[in-house]
Amino acid sequence: MISEHVLDAALRDLFELSPVPCSISTTDHNSRYIKVNPAYLRMIGRTWAEIEGQPLGIDLPYSIDDPARSERMKLLETQGYYELAEVDMQHASGRIIPTLISAQRRRIDGESFDIEILLDNSERKAFEQAILHAAQVDVMTGLQNRSSFETYLRAALANMSPDTRLFLAYIDLNRFKRVNDRFGHSTGDRLLEIVADRLLAWAGTNDFVARLGGDEFAIVCRHQAADPFSPGRFLDLAKTIAELVVIDENLIQVGAAIGLAEATHGVSFDTFLDQADRLMYAAKSSGDLIDIRTDLTGRHLDSRDPLKRCGNG
Repeated sequence: MISEHVLDAALRDLFELSPVPCSISTTDHNSRYIKVNPAYLRMIGRTWAEIEGQPLGIDLPYSIDDPARSERMKLLETQGYYELAEVDMQHASGRIIPTLISAQRRRIDGESFDIEILLDNSERKAFEQAILHAAQVDVMTGLQNRSSFETYLRAALANMSPDTRLFLAYIDLNRFKRVNDRFGHSTGDRLLEIVADRLLAWAGTNDFVARLGGDEFAIVCRHQAADPFSPGRFLDLAKTIAELVVIDENLIQVGAAIGLAEATHGVSFDTFLDQADRLMYAAKSSGDLIDIRTDLTGRHLDSRDPLKRCGNG
């Protein structure tokens, strides 16, 4: 058996040499630093001289009164501990560090203090974000995918207000099959990437752009009800899509069939999507390079909008 003196020295070494960041702090509202180990200093990019006696808040990217922190402090007061709480720390450079913190409130010889053990959660968070991104993004074009589109549109319909108008443009590329048949699918894939770039370049801050699959795309537009809305904007989009492009020295052109619908109060997701889809197929049936069909009511519209087709199809 080793003596208590030797055991205390070993535990001090364990604290100092541990690769896991640890801290000891006061139990008051500001939680001032009492002691940290070198791993903790490396994690936050500071020296002990910089933080000694300072509140932990200097290394948090949020207010010391943040509700989540208040809840953690309440757990320490009521049950004396919490485990694996997700907490963001801030490196001295400003970089945010996702961590998992387990803490205990201790009282020894009449003195109270909090002990925290921190695990760097950056890799796990990055992995989660990568999975989330993959689940929402079309691999080929980098646009949002159908699943992401459906989630966005359902939420947009559920949160419609009298102050906003919501439009859905359903887009199918005209003559795209000819490109695949004549030049091959690799050329078709590159063309889809180019079209996606053109859609993003056209889109505004209130436009949500997605590839639904194949050569079908969709754009959800939020618009202030008090502002004039010009469907001619989508004619500009169709013309942009139809601009000639050179791929492997081949001059290629596709067009666009666009169905443009406006959501009415209480319309369901399926009904709204079918409405835009029906208009798009009406535009597709014309056989023209560019055709746009819409059933907009005409309010707030500029009569000079030069749409090629405008009506119920």
